[in-house]
Amino acid sequence: MSESGQRLVGQILREARESQGMTQEDAAARLRLMQRQVEAMETDDFESLGQPVFARGFVRNYARLLGLAPEALLARMEGAPAEPTAVSPAAAPQPHSWVTSPWLILLLLGLLVVVVAPLSLYWWLNSGGGDGPSQRMSPATQGRPAPVAAPAPVAEPAEAALPVVDGVAATLPIAPVAPATEQPEAPEQLAHGVPEVPATSGVLHLEFGDEAWVEIKDGSGRMLHRQLNSPGSRVDVKGQPPFDVVIGNAAQARVTYNGRPIDLTPFIAVTVARFTLEE
Repeated sequence: MSESGQRLVGQILREARESQGMTQEDAAARLRLMQRQVEAMETDDFESLGQPVFARGFVRNYARLLGLAPEALLARMEGAPAEPTAVSPAAAPQPHSWVTSPWLILLLLGLLVVVVAPLSLYWWLNSGGGDGPSQRMSPATQGRPAPVAAPAPVAEPAEAALPVVDGVAATLPIAPVAPATEQPEAPEQLAHGVPEVPATSGVLHLEFGDEAWVEIKDGSGRMLHRQLNSPGSRVDVKGQPPFDVVIGNAAQARVTYNGRPIDLTPFIAVTVARFTLEE
């Protein structure tokens, strides 16, 4: 029993094997492992099995042989992955309101400038603000039409001075302003802003110094790679772990998993390596 009151992984495996009348030699033969590797699992000596990914693969295969649930045992091992953090979906975007559209605000400002500027100029010309002393007529010039002085330029952007005919300012036609079109929302916003999270995957890279037979299955049991590989060839296999791997003539093969080199020596029986790669 462990300090937390739970039975150790090795104790559960040993009791299950003994209850079925199976010896360690029988278990090692059926798992295609050495007896010392079976003994290491039953004594919780997982460090002697190599990297943690191999130790978890050995325990998974041993549990399946004994009819036990592998995941329950893997959760008791040191270094078991923590429970995934729950991810709450992002809040749906607020519906877009045409009242707060920046295009509508710019359109209203443009209409305001076009309408207010001519009206302001008309009021200024007819209020006498442009009449000075030099524009007053003497009695000698009365009876003749007075020359009309050109109005002073108005500091309004993009607005030309308007001529005055018989004291009335001419009005400029107002050009119609095309309404701005709203940009369509991006597909991500229509999908409530929640990107799809891809499933976890692994990559096996194999290089062969001599002819070697390889079989690789993914976690669902689907065959990913099965062929005789020629000397000097290379192959990349992608899929969903855990991977069940069988390599013939394994001494002539080099394997990396997600960029990490894998030592095949502990898994070679005669010339064939059999092992399981976890996440």
